[in-house]
Amino acid sequence: MPTAAPTPKAVLHQRFGTKARYTVEEMREAVGGCPGLAPQTRSVYRCALELPGLSVATPGTFVRKKDAEQAAAQIALDKLGIQPPSNIPSTPEEAWDELIARISGFFIDENFLSSTHPLVGHLSVTLRRTGDLIGRLPLSAIAACDVKVNTLCKVINPKAEFDPLLVLSLMYNAAKQSPGVSVSDSNFWIQSQKPYSPEAVDLALKRWSFTSDPVEVEAILVPHVLENELKIITINLRDNKHYMGYVAEKLTVSDSSQVLVSRTIGKASSEIRLYFAAPSVHFVSDMSKNVLACHGDGDINCQVNKRASYISGQTIYGDALLANIGYTRRDSELHTEDVNLCTYYRILLGKLPDGNCKMSRDAILAAELPSAYSRFSWKGLSPRDLLCSFCRNQRLSEPLFAVNRVSCDMLTSAVSSEERGEPAKSVENQYTNDVRIDKENPDIFTCEVKICSRKQEILLEYSAAHTWSKESDAIQNSALKVLIWFNNYFKQLNTKMDKLYLSKCIDSFKIHPNIFLQEFAMCLSVYSKTGCNDSGICSSVGPFIVDTPKKQLESTATLTHIEGPDSGVFPSHGSLTSISYTASLVMKDKAKIYLLESHNEFEFEIGTGAVNNQLESCVTQLSVNQAACFIAELPPRDLILAAASEFSHELSNVSRGEPPNLIILFKQLFLIRL
Repeated sequence: MPTAAPTPKAVLHQRFGTKARYTVEEMREAVGGCPGLAPQTRSVYRCALELPGLSVATPGTFVRKKDAEQAAAQIALDKLGIQPPSNIPSTPEEAWDELIARISGFFIDENFLSSTHPLVGHLSVTLRRTGDLIGRLPLSAIAACDVKVNTLCKVINPKAEFDPLLVLSLMYNAAKQSPGVSVSDSNFWIQSQKPYSPEAVDLALKRWSFTSDPVEVEAILVPHVLENELKIITINLRDNKHYMGYVAEKLTVSDSSQVLVSRTIGKASSEIRLYFAAPSVHFVSDMSKNVLACHGDGDINCQVNKRASYISGQTIYGDALLANIGYTRRDSELHTEDVNLCTYYRILLGKLPDGNCKMSRDAILAAELPSAYSRFSWKGLSPRDLLCSFCRNQRLSEPLFAVNRVSCDMLTSAVSSEERGEPAKSVENQYTNDVRIDKENPDIFTCEVKICSRKQEILLEYSAAHTWSKESDAIQNSALKVLIWFNNYFKQLNTKMDKLYLSKCIDSFKIHPNIFLQEFAMCLSVYSKTGCNDSGICSSVGPFIVDTPKKQLESTATLTHIEGPDSGVFPSHGSLTSISYTASLVMKDKAKIYLLESHNEFEFEIGTGAVNNQLESCVTQLSVNQAACFIAELPPRDLILAAASEFSHELSNVSRGEPPNLIILFKQLFLIRL
């Protein structure tokens, strides 16, 4: 007897466990009643779902709480690109047949037009056209909107997960065999062979609203040539035309059917995607004609856009447009949002081991990845969540944590044997007698971490001798150690490539160099040309620099404008301190001042490296309630632009002229002694 398919909520629980938090809101809704009587109401429910790095909410209400939760879970699965295993065909042949049926269903099933599927938003625009253009869609719009289509393409050819061009090729050849569908021979248009009924069209137009006002949206042009600068462009959306037509104009292609679309970039709740031009129909069609036999080992000779490919995790060809435009299940109209240089550099920052630590604290310039974990003083996302986010952003598998329980009786016996000079007979001899033992809970824990590729090939293993009295502490501290290793390695990427070295074994780490370099090949190819040993210089191609030594940083930080009486209470190593601060970029002529970052209350532990070295050095020189300012070492250009928000375009050329000063003004608020 076949097993029931897992519910969306069950699938999310398998992936995220207790980190999936559902908030159900009860509302009262009027229902039809008898004339002359008081109106009747009933309870309906709306659900919001919080996941690490993603927040979703149901667009409508539901009569049952369970239905609202399942609907929110399904929206999250669609955004994350997760399909329940039982719904996925087991063979490429089955997936091919289902892909043909799936594409056909979008056009021959008129009930589809009344759904909340984002593709209906695209269709509703085209249904306002006249003549042969009515209902005609770019094939890439289907790939952009439908998770199932992409999943089927991955089953047919696993390489499709990383290549939108291969997805288009599979879809084009499948659409050619789809009943009720018309596909062009000279481009990538697709439409229904039969006209839609007026009733179906009316339903679609009522669900998806339009505006007659023109909309301007900022986007970033990412040239495929690494040496060429990013460009900010403006897309003018008007006349209720399909937005991909305007994107096609910016990419200088003939029409929107020639535009390819990547998956979403950054947070799963965003619609930020890369748009780029497709090659000829014959080239695309030939890529997958024999895919069921050869599994798509074709050679693609297009020019790869390394920067765009790195931030998307897919192979992007030629010049690409980074834009936040599209239709979603959440909205009943076209979603638009500006993408500027700040957006681009925050996406890059999110791919760094310490990037999400900085952004989760909303302190890109001040915060650093701490060197130690404490449940009481840690701020922002936990080390485990940071490591999971890093792996997802690098398109790796979720990190594997193996927690081992160690009995203190065995540990004490092993330590005693070592003290008597006897050889230990078990692995427990690696633990030392400075472990704190909880008498009520006499067991302690160790944790091993494995980082694997999407193919489950191990590229890094961590197994430390450290022990912890709580299982959660073992996991968090081990995750932090792995993050610190990655952080140190990534900082080497700004040195010359011939100086890079990847040791197979170091401390508690075992590295598999071939797999490691294969998984980070695109990253290395992008940043190999950004090498510079001067911390004051950083190419806009990448955010990695070599740290200036701590002593040098501290020596350059001189406090000025000290205000407030000396209270005699100073922070020391291990203190949890709270400060208010502002970080401003001041031009040399002081004609302009740009506020980059500010906090009214910012807490961190002294001595753990949780903040910039200069800032910590200056904070320890002030007593409680004193304020001062200092000129900080100018951070890399990438961090400045990531923090600059609306000033990012204006500051994009800041490093090309006379460098400005970064002035940090702060006040010591209070101390919590640990």
